[in-house]
Amino acid sequence: MEIEPLLLLQQSPILLIFTVLGIGYLVGNLRLLGNPLGATIGVLVVGLIFGHWGLNIAPMVGTFGFALFIFSVGLQAGPSFFSAFKADGVRYVILSVVVAGVGVSLILLFGAFTDLPPGYDAGLFAGALTSTPSLAGASDAFRSGLGNLGTYAAEDAIQNVSIGYAITYLGGTLGTIAFVRYIPRLTGMDLVKEAANLERERGLTQKPARRRDAAGPPVIRAYELQQDSGKTLAQRRLEIKLALVPLKIKRGKEFLEPEPEVELKKGDVISIFAGIDVHRLLQEKLGPEVLDSTLLDFDVVSETIIVLNKDMVGRTLNEGDDVNQYGCFLTSITRAGIELPLSENLLLNRGDRLTVTGERSRLETVAGLLGHIEENVEETDLATFSFGIAAGVLAGMIAIKIGTVSIGLGMAGGLLIAGIVIGSISALNPAFGRVPRPARYLLRELGLMLFMAQVGLNAGGGIVEALSSVGPLIIVMGLAITLIPAIVAYTVGRKLLKLNPALLLGSVTGAMTSTPALNVLNDMAKSPVPALGYAGTYTIANVLLTFAGAVIAAL
Repeated sequence: MEIEPLLLLQQSPILLIFTVLGIGYLVGNLRLLGNPLGATIGVLVVGLIFGHWGLNIAPMVGTFGFALFIFSVGLQAGPSFFSAFKADGVRYVILSVVVAGVGVSLILLFGAFTDLPPGYDAGLFAGALTSTPSLAGASDAFRSGLGNLGTYAAEDAIQNVSIGYAITYLGGTLGTIAFVRYIPRLTGMDLVKEAANLERERGLTQKPARRRDAAGPPVIRAYELQQDSGKTLAQRRLEIKLALVPLKIKRGKEFLEPEPEVELKKGDVISIFAGIDVHRLLQEKLGPEVLDSTLLDFDVVSETIIVLNKDMVGRTLNEGDDVNQYGCFLTSITRAGIELPLSENLLLNRGDRLTVTGERSRLETVAGLLGHIEENVEETDLATFSFGIAAGVLAGMIAIKIGTVSIGLGMAGGLLIAGIVIGSISALNPAFGRVPRPARYLLRELGLMLFMAQVGLNAGGGIVEALSSVGPLIIVMGLAITLIPAIVAYTVGRKLLKLNPALLLGSVTGAMTSTPALNVLNDMAKSPVPALGYAGTYTIANVLLTFAGAVIAAL
């Protein structure tokens, strides 16, 4: 019995799509210049190869994946999108606008001197800025009739978008990495020193609340006081210079609430939740350890708290001691999916996710002050998810015709806005539109990979011809669109906005949606400070570049 692999793949679209995805993920694990290629590039390359062999899938597969991806991008952006316009966020918005604006301007300039068929310009813009949402926006514009096709068919223009993206994406990734690697050398910048300076200026060198005194995992221990200090708990805390926050105080058979004004007496037994190093010091300063089940039996949990309280936005955890005074431990802070430096002096944004460990009742009190605890639910509200996508598609179908030009959001813009709105409402009301983080990641990643597989398969048939005819020109133009916006944004950030160079470079990588470049930058800076800038521009950039792709397609 003879088995023809290509024939099997032609006969089974399901077999084809998951073969491309599986091999693509394996290819994405390969490293180039010390960095993984990434699943996006891996699936795209494998799709191109299979497409060159004449294999293809129905466009609906890519459209379905595109809808999941863009809507999920909006859901992720929703909780923090509007707070990005406050405080430092204004400067991040400016940088995002500069990168997108300079990129679009370059496309128009190149278009005046070249005669590329429709779609190539939008594709090379998306690839050069490594922006898959931009690719989705441009493809959708042609598909929905908003693109400027001239005498070309929509299918041909969409294929050209895919080819332009495929040719320039890898160059865009490597070009952004090269930019962050060499701009410090060319400008004489000491990146490590600049990152350290910013940490000192913003107090980011301090460790997070309840971790500055502790090393190792927190545990509960009880101690019997050996002297009648006659001092209150608050005074004793200042005296021993430790974050002493007892869970309970036992005096004889009576239990006292550990209020700051409680006067401590000899023989009192107090239970404390702290790190191992703190407990070593407490044995010396308080007294011997006591095994008392009534003081050790507490429900200690770790939860993710979403910052939603408007009074906390723009504040630091240190301003009000919201975690420290309740004896809880802050273990991580993430913003837009990026982990930020742990510090009680970090300014909080709406939608920030704080992982906090502590006694349950106290942790719930902290959550009430900051926002709410992210519900540990497994069920996804598929009704709201489905209606949200439907609403986004309907919004994208609305277009205003001015002369011969139709102006509208397109499906990409409609889905993105619908996702942002539902994500924002869901953050305020967790019972609405529940999409747990693992589910959101799966939907976003699966949607992206289905879309990228269809892009690769669609472009594979014409990739060789395109490389031989317009490939060199597109590659050169792509590198220019990668580097020039980055250089202009860096100059604006330094000369006009006066941003710290380490923070600025992180902002530029976020504006270009390049996570590989951020990873390189963090390693070079020996600090997570650049991630602050990346998180600031990444959300805004995803929205701007989605619309920029559609605008280029329409011009």
